[in-house]
Amino acid sequence: MIVNWVKEDEELLEPYEWSQGDDIEIISAIQCIRVDEQTLHDFIYGCLLIFDKEYFNRVFAVGDGHYAVAVETNHEGKLCYRSVFDFASRQKLNAQILALPLTSLQYQMYDEGEMKEFGLTRKERLKKQYINHKIDELYMDHFEAFLSLCEQLNIQDEKSIHKYDHLKKLIENGYSFIHEMLYNELIKKEYKKK
Repeated sequence: MIVNWVKEDEELLEPYEWSQGDDIEIISAIQCIRVDEQTLHDFIYGCLLIFDKEYFNRVFAVGDGHYAVAVETNHEGKLCYRSVFDFASRQKLNAQILALPLTSLQYQMYDEGEMKEFGLTRKERLKKQYINHKIDELYMDHFEAFLSLCEQLNIQDEKSIHKYDHLKKLIENGYSFIHEMLYNELIKKEYKKK
């Protein structure tokens, strides 16, 4: 089985998005745990602290028989890394997990990681994350540049918070020409932090 580890608050990367420089590892054997759909969801999207000491400082697979993720925990039970499996291993792994009894893991979700927006390439997601972060930064630390950006986009709400909300709503879903235009605009030196 092949995995590509990402940190607990980063979104999972599908195998077609893996690239040179990623944290790719071959695993010859892995303990599997069958969980319910909600628990699997939390392991995919959440930052977790597991209370069951038998899962401290371990690498194991969590799945519902239809989808599975590999997780790595530290010595305190904190989920540190996770990954999906390569396509070739998925069917066999899911069949193995489906044959297991349901396990109830004791854990606490203390934060949410990056939600995966399917249909975007890795590059588009990274650009979109940059745009979101940069808009927040401009609004908080470089307000004149924020207003200038809104003016360029013909965002004419009266209050600044409404302009901010309007701009965030504009880039919320998908990836289009507006995202590409914003990205190219926001990487210009006048938008760099002073």
